Amino acid sequence: MSTEELIRITVLVNRRPGMSEDDFNKYWAYEHGPLATDWLQQIDLTVSQYHTTSKHKALGKRMFDATGRSPLSYDGMGDFWVRKYEDFEAAFLDPYYQKVIQPDEKKLICMDTISVTIGVEYVVIDNGEIVRTHARSF
Repeated sequence: MSTEELIRITVLVNRRPGMSEDDFNKYWAYEHGPLATDWLQQIDLTVSQYHTTSKHKALGKRMFDATGRSPLSYDGMGDFWVRKYEDFEAAFLDPYYQKVIQPDEKKLICMDTISVTIGVEYVVIDNGEIVRTHARSF
Protein backbone atom coordinates (compact mmCIF):
# COMPACT_ATOMS: atom_id res chain seq x y z
CA MET A 1 0.00 0.00 0.00
CA SER A 2 1.21 3.45 -0.79
CA THR A 3 2.07 5.87 1.98
CA GLU A 4 1.86 8.70 -0.56
CA GLU A 5 -0.06 11.78 0.51
CA LEU A 6 -3.42 11.23 -1.17
CA ILE A 7 -6.83 12.61 -0.29
CA ARG A 8 -9.52 9.96 -0.04
CA ILE A 9 -13.13 10.75 -0.85
CA THR A 10 -15.56 7.99 0.08
CA VAL A 11 -19.13 8.17 -1.17
CA LEU A 12 -21.49 5.81 0.68
CA VAL A 13 -24.55 4.84 -1.33
CA ASN A 14 -27.75 2.84 -1.18
CA ARG A 15 -29.52 1.42 -4.18
CA ARG A 16 -32.62 3.23 -5.32
CA PRO A 17 -35.90 1.93 -3.88
CA GLY A 18 -37.29 -1.05 -5.76
CA MET A 19 -33.93 -2.16 -7.16
CA SER A 20 -32.72 -5.59 -6.06
CA GLU A 21 -29.31 -6.03 -4.49
CA ASP A 22 -28.21 -8.22 -7.40
CA ASP A 23 -29.40 -5.73 -10.03
CA PHE A 24 -27.69 -2.89 -8.16
CA ASN A 25 -24.33 -4.67 -7.98
CA LYS A 26 -24.42 -5.76 -11.62
CA TYR A 27 -25.49 -2.35 -12.92
CA TRP A 28 -22.91 -0.50 -10.84
CA ALA A 29 -20.08 -2.83 -11.84
CA TYR A 30 -20.92 -3.47 -15.51
CA GLU A 31 -22.91 -0.41 -16.65
CA HIS A 32 -22.34 2.67 -14.50
CA GLY A 33 -18.67 2.02 -13.77
CA PRO A 34 -17.67 1.68 -17.43
CA LEU A 35 -19.85 4.68 -18.34
CA ALA A 36 -17.93 6.85 -15.86
CA THR A 37 -14.40 5.71 -16.72
CA ASP A 38 -13.71 8.18 -19.55
CA TRP A 39 -15.00 11.04 -17.44
CA LEU A 40 -12.99 9.94 -14.40
CA GLN A 41 -9.78 9.51 -16.38
CA GLN A 42 -9.56 13.28 -16.79
CA ILE A 43 -8.57 13.40 -13.10
CA ASP A 44 -5.32 12.01 -11.71
CA LEU A 45 -6.94 9.50 -9.36
CA THR A 46 -7.54 5.91 -8.32
CA VAL A 47 -11.12 4.67 -8.07
CA SER A 48 -12.65 1.55 -6.58
CA GLN A 49 -16.15 0.29 -5.97
CA TYR A 50 -16.83 -1.41 -2.65
CA HIS A 51 -19.91 -3.64 -2.80
CA THR A 52 -21.41 -4.50 0.61
CA THR A 53 -23.64 -7.44 -0.23
CA SER A 54 -25.85 -9.35 2.20
CA LYS A 55 -23.47 -12.29 1.81
CA HIS A 56 -20.53 -10.19 2.98
CA LYS A 57 -22.46 -8.54 5.81
CA ALA A 58 -23.37 -12.04 7.06
CA LEU A 59 -19.67 -12.91 7.31
CA GLY A 60 -19.33 -10.40 10.13
CA LYS A 61 -22.39 -11.51 12.08
CA ARG A 62 -20.42 -13.15 14.94
CA MET A 63 -18.16 -10.09 15.28
CA PHE A 64 -21.16 -7.75 15.20
CA ASP A 65 -22.97 -9.87 17.81
CA ALA A 66 -19.88 -10.07 20.04
CA THR A 67 -19.18 -6.34 19.93
CA GLY A 68 -22.77 -5.12 19.95
CA ARG A 69 -22.18 -3.28 16.69
CA SER A 70 -23.98 -3.42 13.38
CA PRO A 71 -22.65 -3.06 9.85
CA LEU A 72 -23.25 0.24 8.13
CA SER A 73 -26.53 0.16 6.25
CA TYR A 74 -25.10 1.08 2.84
CA ASP A 75 -25.11 -1.03 -0.29
CA GLY A 76 -21.70 0.18 -1.34
CA MET A 77 -19.03 2.82 -1.37
CA GLY A 78 -17.12 4.54 -4.11
CA ASP A 79 -13.57 5.32 -3.07
CA PHE A 80 -11.59 8.01 -4.88
CA TRP A 81 -7.93 8.79 -4.10
CA VAL A 82 -6.71 12.10 -5.52
CA ARG A 83 -3.64 14.27 -5.24
CA LYS A 84 -5.62 17.53 -5.50
CA TYR A 85 -9.16 17.74 -4.15
CA GLU A 86 -9.89 20.71 -6.44
CA ASP A 87 -9.48 18.48 -9.51
CA PHE A 88 -12.04 16.03 -8.13
CA GLU A 89 -14.51 18.78 -7.28
CA ALA A 90 -14.11 20.42 -10.72
CA ALA A 91 -15.01 17.17 -12.47
CA PHE A 92 -18.55 17.43 -11.09
CA LEU A 93 -18.99 20.77 -12.85
CA ASP A 94 -18.10 19.15 -16.19
CA PRO A 95 -21.10 19.18 -18.59
CA TYR A 96 -20.50 15.47 -19.37
CA TYR A 97 -21.00 14.62 -15.71
CA GLN A 98 -24.17 16.68 -15.52
CA LYS A 99 -25.67 15.37 -18.78
CA VAL A 100 -24.58 11.71 -18.73
CA ILE A 101 -23.19 10.48 -15.42
CA GLN A 102 -25.54 12.23 -12.99
CA PRO A 103 -28.74 11.00 -14.69
CA ASP A 104 -27.31 7.47 -14.68
CA GLU A 105 -26.53 7.76 -10.96
CA LYS A 106 -30.21 8.51 -10.36
CA LYS A 107 -31.17 5.21 -12.07
CA LEU A 108 -28.96 3.38 -9.60
CA ILE A 109 -28.62 5.28 -6.32
CA CYS A 110 -31.03 6.57 -3.70
CA MET A 111 -29.82 10.17 -3.79
CA ASP A 112 -31.47 11.01 -0.43
CA THR A 113 -29.21 8.65 1.55
CA ILE A 114 -25.75 9.46 0.14
CA SER A 115 -23.03 10.22 2.68
CA VAL A 116 -19.54 11.48 1.89
CA THR A 117 -16.30 11.50 3.85
CA ILE A 118 -13.11 13.31 2.87
CA GLY A 119 -9.84 12.62 4.60
CA VAL A 120 -6.43 11.00 4.45
CA GLU A 121 -5.16 7.51 5.12
CA TYR A 122 -2.44 6.93 7.67
CA VAL A 123 -1.08 3.44 7.02
CA VAL A 124 -0.11 1.69 10.26
CA ILE A 125 0.59 -1.89 9.11
CA ASP A 126 1.33 -2.85 5.50
CA ASN A 127 1.74 -6.48 4.42
CA GLY A 128 2.11 -7.54 8.05
CA GLU A 129 4.86 -5.00 8.75
CA ILE A 130 4.62 -1.91 10.95
CA VAL A 131 4.98 1.27 8.89
CA ARG A 132 7.46 3.53 10.65
CA THR A 133 7.98 6.20 8.00
CA HIS A 134 5.04 8.24 6.74
CA ALA A 135 4.73 10.79 3.99
CA ARG A 136 2.14 12.61 6.05
CA SER A 137 2.29 14.31 9.41
CA PHE A 138 -0.46 15.88 11.46
